Amino acid sequence: MAFSPSDRSTIETSFARAGERLRDVDALLARAAPDVAALRVAVLSAQGALAEAHAVVADPDEAIRVPCPYCGYRVMPKATLCLSCWHVLDPSRPRATAAETGA
Repeated sequence: MAFSPSDRSTIETSFARAGERLRDVDALLARAAPDVAALRVAVLSAQGALAEAHAVVADPDEAIRVPCPYCGYRVMPKATLCLSCWHVLDPSRPRATAAETGA
């Protein structure tokens, strides 16, 4: 399945936004009462499904990219600007661990 650069950018941005929104919902639920545990499980499951979908459409050449520490959009390790959230990045920043990236 081949995607144009524009399609790939749209897909990557959509995945990053969806993941960011799910993290926001999970953070809100973490502060709520314990009776929302099932809902938190559903959110975490959706995050996992999103990561699996991303792995399916990801280009093997994209494997060297790392998540932006602000929004999760995948950027080159030496990037100085995230093209999703527009945060300025420090190219000397430490790389995320496998646990942080979900790998």
